[in-house]
Amino acid sequence: MSSDFNAELHARPSIYFSGPAFVEHIALKPSGSLGLHDAYFVPDDAADAGESVRTQVEHHTEFVTVTRVTRLRAEVDEWPKSRLSVADFEALAGIASSQLICRVGILVLGPAPAELGPVLAKFDFQDATASSIGGGAAQVCSDFRVRPDQTSRILLFNNDLNDYRLGRMVRRVYEIETYRSMALLGLPEARRLGPLLGNYDAKLVELTDRNLTTPTTEHKKLLDEISVLSAQIISATAETRNRFGATAAYAKIVEERIAELRETHVPGFQRFGVFVARRFKPAVRTCEATALRLDQLSHATMHLIDLLQTRIQVEIEYQNATQIQAMAERAATQVKIQRAVEGFSIIAISYYLLSLLKVVFETVEHAGYHLNPIVMLISIPVVIGAVALTILRVKHALTAES
Repeated sequence: MSSDFNAELHARPSIYFSGPAFVEHIALKPSGSLGLHDAYFVPDDAADAGESVRTQVEHHTEFVTVTRVTRLRAEVDEWPKSRLSVADFEALAGIASSQLICRVGILVLGPAPAELGPVLAKFDFQDATASSIGGGAAQVCSDFRVRPDQTSRILLFNNDLNDYRLGRMVRRVYEIETYRSMALLGLPEARRLGPLLGNYDAKLVELTDRNLTTPTTEHKKLLDEISVLSAQIISATAETRNRFGATAAYAKIVEERIAELRETHVPGFQRFGVFVARRFKPAVRTCEATALRLDQLSHATMHLIDLLQTRIQVEIEYQNATQIQAMAERAATQVKIQRAVEGFSIIAISYYLLSLLKVVFETVEHAGYHLNPIVMLISIPVVIGAVALTILRVKHALTAES
């Protein structure tokens, strides 16, 4: 396992060379899945007499780069023409079809001239930038214009770089262009989402206002509409999360590579890294702002759903409390009715028993037996007490069983 970690440190070596040379670098985004491979060198192909060519292919997470270094016999007075098309580079990378991300041509010459203007004009550079890099060991110039062959041109004057430092410096320069282009793949997504986010904002405000005034009977409809909006926002977030995350990661690499150039000012020219940063950072911030806006909209929508559900829950609890109160009142009324019924039952049963006793007493009188009226009077409270006691004992027994 440790050997794999150590191998990773040397997985993407630079091409070491001395000038003059012409470096072609192309980044391609395959249309299909991309297998993971370490960097590898393609066997040298045929070149003009006196020239040597070396080609390196690197497979990254979502793109492939092909770097081709052609040693020149001598310094040239015009920009070298590439012998390879995009299809040729695809064949070297081993991919069938792809999207062109960027194509950079870097012409490496000898020490920088005292006057840059005539040299830049000779190579058709307009409004060029220039920086002294590597502590003054080289100068880099570019106008960042994409020519008809889809190539941007960069001049690098080697003042005091050996082969190893030159290879690493050239790598930093073309990586700035590669990762800058990859980072900007998120910008079209941010622009596409702009109008949608405006609509989502307006819809969220409308639903929030309706949440304050919607009657209880329409809560389900409002909740359905908020859920639809939340689903749309979550879908947009899921579709762009990887792209915006990659934009942030690539932007960080660009910043690191610019810092590694250790550039200083060349009189009369804007610095190379400053030009890139001033035009690159606003695009990155647009992607970051769009991702943040999506995240905030998602949280706001979920918060609105929580508020509505809380409101619905409170109303349900209030209705439940009202129903429980009504049930309690009905139960209390039933208890009162039951007690009244029990009282009436005692009276009715007592009246019935006393009527029976009266018949018995009258029968005894007719039979010729005289009963004292006090017996009749005493029997009345005795009967009523006995009935009441019996009913209370029955009620107690039923309560104990329940």
